Amino acid sequence: MSEVKNTCFDCIVVGAGLSGLVAARNIQRAGHPVLVLEAQEQLGGRMYGKHIAQNQYVDLGGQWVGPTQDRFLALLNEYEIPRFPSPLAGKTVLIYNGNRFEFNGFFQGFFEGERPGVSEEEWRDAIQAWNRLNELSIAMPSGHPVKNAQNELLDNQTFAQWIDENTTTDFGRWYFSYMVRAVGFLGPAEPGEVSLLHVVWGNCCAPQSEHPEAELLHDGAGQIPDLIAAELKNQIHTNEPVIRISQDETGVEVTTWQNSYKAKFVIVAMPPHLAGRIAYDPPLPAVRQQLTQRFPMGTLAKILISYETPFWREKGLAGVGMGNSEWIELFADSSDPRSGKGAIATFVMGDRYHRWLTLSESERRSAVLSDLALYLGDEALSPNTFDVADWPSNQWVGGGYAAFMPPGVWTRFGHSIAAPVGRIHWAGTEIADRWPGFFDGAVRTAEAAAEAVIASLHSDRVPGH
Repeated sequence: MSEVKNTCFDCIVVGAGLSGLVAARNIQRAGHPVLVLEAQEQLGGRMYGKHIAQNQYVDLGGQWVGPTQDRFLALLNEYEIPRFPSPLAGKTVLIYNGNRFEFNGFFQGFFEGERPGVSEEEWRDAIQAWNRLNELSIAMPSGHPVKNAQNELLDNQTFAQWIDENTTTDFGRWYFSYMVRAVGFLGPAEPGEVSLLHVVWGNCCAPQSEHPEAELLHDGAGQIPDLIAAELKNQIHTNEPVIRISQDETGVEVTTWQNSYKAKFVIVAMPPHLAGRIAYDPPLPAVRQQLTQRFPMGTLAKILISYETPFWREKGLAGVGMGNSEWIELFADSSDPRSGKGAIATFVMGDRYHRWLTLSESERRSAVLSDLALYLGDEALSPNTFDVADWPSNQWVGGGYAAFMPPGVWTRFGHSIAAPVGRIHWAGTEIADRWPGFFDGAVRTAEAAAEAVIASLHSDRVPGH
C-alpha cells in the first residue's frame, strides 16, 4: 500500500481482517479520517484465498455463509457477490472404525436424514445425548454468558466430562468429540480443552441447525478484503505490526515497528491472544490481561484439493464425509459450478494436527490423500492441486477456525471480552455474541465498534472518562 500522507486520524484500526476493514470503512463513510495497520503483507486475515485455474478460486480461510447470517449477507449483497448452494446432492460417506457407510443425511452439531449405518443402539445414544445438550442450549439467554450459579456449574466442566456422563457407546463418544473439532465456534479443540459452557452457549448463538454452511461464493470469500480496501484507498499500511498503544485523556498513540501514529480512538481488530501481545500504557485492567492469556486459538490446518472434475458425483456421492479415519474427520465439496472442476475442502484438526505435523511434507500430502481415497475412491489420489493453510504456524493468526474458552474463563474473565478500555475498542469474530467464529460475527463486532467510536467522536465523550 502507498504511504499515508495524513498524520491526523480520528481512529486507527489495528488489523486488516474482515472485522478491521469493515470498521475502518464505516468510520470513513461517517466522514472521519482513519488509518489501518496490518502486520501481514496481505489483507484479510483468515479471509484469504487464491486463484488456481480459470474461474476456480480456493479459500484458504473461511468460505461459507448461512441464511441467518444477516450482517455478512448484507455485505455480500452490497458488493454484489453472487452465491451458490453448497453442493450436497448425493450420499454422504461415514467411515467409522474401518467400516464405510453411504447414507442420505448429514450430521455436524445436529442430525438430518437417515441413520448412517451404525447400530440402532449407537445412533440412539448419540441422538439422546444431543437432545440433552440442545436442552441446555435452548435455556441460554442471548448475549455473552454471565456469571451465575448455573453458568459456573457448566463452566467448571470440560466437554469431555459431559461426554463421559451422557454417552454410553463408543460411537456416541466419538460423535461429540468429532463435533467439538469440526464446528466453527469451538476452535477446533479437543473435548478436554473446552468448557461445557462454551459449547452450550455456542450451540445457542451459532447453531449448526441454522445451516451456516448453506452457500458458497462465486470467486471465493478471499475477494472481499480487496473490495473493501479499494474504498479505503491509501489509508492502509501492511507489514507494520503494532507493538504499543498509549492513551490519555486527549487521544491515543499507536506505535509499530516502523512508526508512531496519533488518533482520538483505536479499534483493535484481532484475536484476543494477539491483542494481548501489544504493550499498553497505561496497562489494561487485570481481568482483560488475564482473559487474553486464557483465550487460545483452535488447532487446524485447512487443505484445498482440486481435481479435473467432481468425479465423486458420478458415483452418486455428495462429496461430503466424516469419520474417525486416521487423519480426516470432515471434508466437503467446494466446487464452483462456473469452473467445471472439482474441489474438496478438508481439515486436519486437534491432536491429529500435531501428529500430522511431525511428518515430512510429502508424507503429510500422502496421508491426507490416502484418507480421502477411503471416502471417495482411488481417483482422490491424483489431484490437480493441493494447497495447505497451516494456520497455527502463522504468527499473526495463531490457529483456526477461531478461539475457544477453556473451563472457568467465561465466568471469571468473560465480562471483559468486548468492553472498551478508555479510548481502546475491540472487534473480531472471537468477541461476537452471535455467530462467533464466523464471518458474520466479524462483521457484527466491526459495526458495533465503529458505531461506538463514531458516537464518541460526535459527543466528544469517552466511556470511563
